[in-house]
Amino acid sequence: MIKRRKTRKIKVGSIYIGADAPISVQSMTKIPTSLQQPLIKQVSSLIKKGAEIIRIAILDKEDIKTIPILKKKFSIPLVADIHFDYRLAFYSIEAGIDKVRVNPGNIKRNNLKEILNMAKERKIPIRLGFNSGSIPLKNDLLGDLVSFAADIIHFCEDNNYFDLIISLKTPFVYATVEAYRNISKICNYPFHLGITEAGSGYIAVSKSVMGIGLLLNEGIGDTIRVSLTEKPEEEVEWTKSILQSLELRKFEPEIISCPTCGRCEVPLYNISKKFRNKIILFSKRYPSINNLKIALMGCSVNGPGEAKQADIGIAGGKKKFILFEKGLVIGTYNSENIEKEFFKRLEKYGKN
Repeated sequence: MIKRRKTRKIKVGSIYIGADAPISVQSMTKIPTSLQQPLIKQVSSLIKKGAEIIRIAILDKEDIKTIPILKKKFSIPLVADIHFDYRLAFYSIEAGIDKVRVNPGNIKRNNLKEILNMAKERKIPIRLGFNSGSIPLKNDLLGDLVSFAADIIHFCEDNNYFDLIISLKTPFVYATVEAYRNISKICNYPFHLGITEAGSGYIAVSKSVMGIGLLLNEGIGDTIRVSLTEKPEEEVEWTKSILQSLELRKFEPEIISCPTCGRCEVPLYNISKKFRNKIILFSKRYPSINNLKIALMGCSVNGPGEAKQADIGIAGGKKKFILFEKGLVIGTYNSENIEKEFFKRLEKYGKN
């Protein structure tokens, strides 16, 4: 099991970040905050997908008006994203926001101090969001990012403010990973992970999976946003998949499925796709099956081995399927009957 880095535990609305709290799933809305009805629809959609913290952009006083409306309608913690105009942090706190994200690269220190004082008085946590695109760079991106972050962290501590969450993001995997590794040596605050401006498509996803995954595997990271030029719901799905793949969270049953090859004598692709969709629906009705390991195998090469490791599964062979539980063969069925028998037994797990 991954041993997580020891950090402070910071309360954000109704949840905690850091220490022994579950690594939380974040996303950010992509609709102007002043457009209340479309924004409400998107927040609702993100919550259904599994978002646990949602950040909203605050550009002006019109955006502030939306905060109490969202707070009245949703219980999910909300984060105000503040740039340039430090006064927007004050207005957001007064409107009931749960956390403020500030960018020290575009807010003066005397103004940051004012934010710290009000946040401390109202017991509101702050994320210091350091992005390589908005800090003063001299010679070395990595070195400048870490030294600037360390300086601001010490500034907050000198002002007796400690409810901090830290992020150090770049568009580059190596620089981002090294930045988090370096800053973890000098502070014990929770970290918000992400690769900023990762882009869209498979390269962007790969960068996020690699960067975030490397850090999580080392025990670094307490809350995540996969930043993509896609719908925010996709960010939530990828974040959950990263956490589940490292066995840090369980959002659905673990489904093992072989890639298929010329040995496969059953239509495993179609069957596994159908089974997976149905399994996910089952997991919503019976959350206890999220702890199961399920194997959907196409032939006898790895099927028997997976049978011993999985709670329940199927393995194809000569246009038929073997159904197994806990390593024991239950019976052999054709493609039509295997589905009925499999889900009958899966339901038994859910009801137990």
